[in-house]
Amino acid sequence: MSNKPTTPEPLEAAITQADDRLLADHWMPPQAGIVPRVRVGRRWISVLWALPIGTAALMVLIAVAQAAPPVDSGFPWWLQVQHFLNMFFMLFIIRAGLQILADHPRLYWRRHCTPGTDWFRFQRPVPKGRVWTAKDDSVTLPTWLGIPGLRHTLGLARWWHFSVNLLWVINGVLFYGLLFATDQWRRLVPLTWEVFPAALSTAIQYASLNFPVDHSWTRYNGLQELSYFVTVFVAAPVSIVTGLMQSPAIANSLGWIGRLLNRQAMRSIHFLSFAWFVTFIAMHGVMVFITGLRQNTNHMFAGVENDSWAGLPLFLLAMAVLTAAWLLASPFTRRHARLVQRTGRFMIGWLKTLATRMDPKTQF
Repeated sequence: MSNKPTTPEPLEAAITQADDRLLADHWMPPQAGIVPRVRVGRRWISVLWALPIGTAALMVLIAVAQAAPPVDSGFPWWLQVQHFLNMFFMLFIIRAGLQILADHPRLYWRRHCTPGTDWFRFQRPVPKGRVWTAKDDSVTLPTWLGIPGLRHTLGLARWWHFSVNLLWVINGVLFYGLLFATDQWRRLVPLTWEVFPAALSTAIQYASLNFPVDHSWTRYNGLQELSYFVTVFVAAPVSIVTGLMQSPAIANSLGWIGRLLNRQAMRSIHFLSFAWFVTFIAMHGVMVFITGLRQNTNHMFAGVENDSWAGLPLFLLAMAVLTAAWLLASPFTRRHARLVQRTGRFMIGWLKTLATRMDPKTQF
C-alpha cells in the first residue's frame, strides 16, 4: 500500500487530531478593541458620528415615488422561500465575516499594509519599538456577535464564511434565473430616469411624515427599486468577486490584474459591500414595521394581498428559527470545532484543492 499523502499539501496529512472543543481557558486571553474609526486626511473620526447622520438621511430617503412598472404575480412561493434562505444565510455570513475581520481589524488600500496607512480600524495604533504580530492585533468579539466569539479563531470563522457563502451563491443563481423567467425582474430594474426626480419629490413627503400609498404587491416605490437593484445586481456580485480576489492563489495567478486589484483593496471594497448589506437589512427591517407589519408579512410570508393575519404566524416562526440559529451558532462551534472543519472541508474542499493546484506568481 502506498504511503503517499492523498492531499496536495503533505504537511496537512501529518497534522495530529486535537480535542473537538474550543476551551476558552486554554485559548488566547481576550483583548478588547475600540469603537471603529475612519481616517479622513490625517484625522481619525469615530463612526458613531455617522450613525445618527446616516440614520436620519436614510429615513428621509427610504420612500420615493411609485416609478416601477407593475407585476401581475404578487410574491410567488419561490420568492418567499428564497427571501427566508437569504436572511438565514446572511446571518452566518455577516457574523463569520466580522470574526475574520477581528483577526486583523484594519483596512488598507495598498497591499503592503504599512503601519499607519490603514483607513479603517477598530484597534489602537500599531505601537512602535516592538514586534507587533497578527496575534497581538486580533481583538475579541462578543459570543453573540462573532462566530465562535473567541479571539484569533480565524480558521473556524473562514469555514463558516466560505461554506455558507457557497449556499448563498447557489440560492442567488436560482434567484437570478427565476427572476428573469418571470415578470419579477420589473420590480428591481429601473426602466426610466424618472425614478430619480420622483425619489426627491416623495422624499419630501416622507420627511413630513406623509407616507406615500404602498403598492408593493404589484410594484416597488422608487427607492425600494433602486436599493434592491444595487443590492442584487451590484453589491452581491462585488462581494463575490472581491471575496475570491482575497485568495493569494487566485490574486497572484492573475498577474498585473492581481497587482492592480490587490488583496488589501479587495478587503476594503468587500467591507464596503458588507456595510451596504448591513445598512440595507437594518432599514428594510425597520420599514417592515413602519409601513405595515400585517400587509408586509402577508406579502412575503403568506403570498396574499388581503386584510387577514395569515402571514404573521409564518413571520414569527421565521424569526424564531433565525433567533435560535443566532444563539446556537457560537456555542455549537465551540463544542464541535472539528465537525465544523469537516463539514467545511466537505462543502468547499474542492475549491481549496483547485486553488492549491494553481501556479501563483509572487506579486511585486
